[in-house]
Amino acid sequence: MVKYAFNGAAKITKSFQTFFIETMILYLSIPKRINFMQMSRFGDSCESRFRQNFQKEFDWVGYNSKFTSHMAGHRIALAIDPSHIDKSGRHTPGVGYFWSGCASAAKHGLEILDIAVIDADKKDAVHLKAVQTVDTVKVGRPPKYIAGMKNPNSLTAWYLRALAQDKDALLKISNIVAADAFFSKESFVNGVVLLGFHLVSRFRSDASLKYLYTGPKTGKKGRPKEVDGKVDLNDLRMDVCQEENYDDGEGKVVTLYTAVVRATSLKRNVRVVIVDCMEPGKKTRTRKVFFSTDTEMSAKDIMDIYRTRFQIEFLLRDGKQYTGLTHCQSRQKEALAFHFNMSLTAINVARAFARQDKRNLSVANVKTLIHNAMMIRRFSVLSGKLPNKLLNTNDFKELLYYGVANAA
Repeated sequence: MVKYAFNGAAKITKSFQTFFIETMILYLSIPKRINFMQMSRFGDSCESRFRQNFQKEFDWVGYNSKFTSHMAGHRIALAIDPSHIDKSGRHTPGVGYFWSGCASAAKHGLEILDIAVIDADKKDAVHLKAVQTVDTVKVGRPPKYIAGMKNPNSLTAWYLRALAQDKDALLKISNIVAADAFFSKESFVNGVVLLGFHLVSRFRSDASLKYLYTGPKTGKKGRPKEVDGKVDLNDLRMDVCQEENYDDGEGKVVTLYTAVVRATSLKRNVRVVIVDCMEPGKKTRTRKVFFSTDTEMSAKDIMDIYRTRFQIEFLLRDGKQYTGLTHCQSRQKEALAFHFNMSLTAINVARAFARQDKRNLSVANVKTLIHNAMMIRRFSVLSGKLPNKLLNTNDFKELLYYGVANAA
């Protein structure tokens, strides 16, 4: 499966392909910390081979896009999400204080921006590429998509640069980007639109929205009238807003209110979707405003895509729990980038393997299964028995699925 995804990849040597396959199996079989020393203990290569190959560049978007074939014909979009990575020390490139959603505070460590494909129909996500946030000052004339920013070296500008690195490859997958409310600011929205994407996100609760004026022209001098009053979320104008029912997939039907309005903070027209949401720990509903820069997008698609955006959180969670996303001890920027992407790509491989298996396997079960297979292989080699002979025994299946829960 790992080798099949190399089809069509350019300039991939046989040596690197062998190394990549071995490393991927190790990420899905090592039960403890995943670092260079551990990989040399469990694998067939020495520690220096892993250190050297982790310095190489690799087309992660092109490789991981091969794991999106099961999404063909579905409503897909790109999702981005920054994630905090624990890292001690002071000499690692990019180390600093970044916001951690789990701790609800800024913590010392690293940060990566994960780019993934989300499937609004199957509620699934596939990792494409992770880019580390590095405080690097760019000199010279800034590119067009960040030229209007006051600070072209801000965190928002860095996120736009990360998208621009693989813009052409990402646009071939989808031209819709889903992001949380942090990205609903003019500088980011303008940059995303200039790159050729549309943004699906959520406004803050105090966002200023205005109805569009659709009446006759007065013929008077001056600028034509564009807006027609401010949007009051608690008293919507039903002659402008369209009402429709929406099934949230959990047996509840909620009412959506949608319209094309003027977003004052973004200085552009957007399609908004207003819905009453129940927040955790509260007894009353609050109105949330979701939006898309594509004014032709339906309200259902906006809601489905934004809700599916949370699937990228499960990719990051599984990477931290099972494939050592926070385990890399290198202080080389290239090695860190390779490790982050290898860890999250291993989740793609594990999920693809689980889809092919008839059993209901989780990522934890897949890792247990592959670890058992590696142990059986090692026992057979040390005992002098050929693996093919062991495959024909009745005990092989029992050994292979030892400790795999919910496999029936």
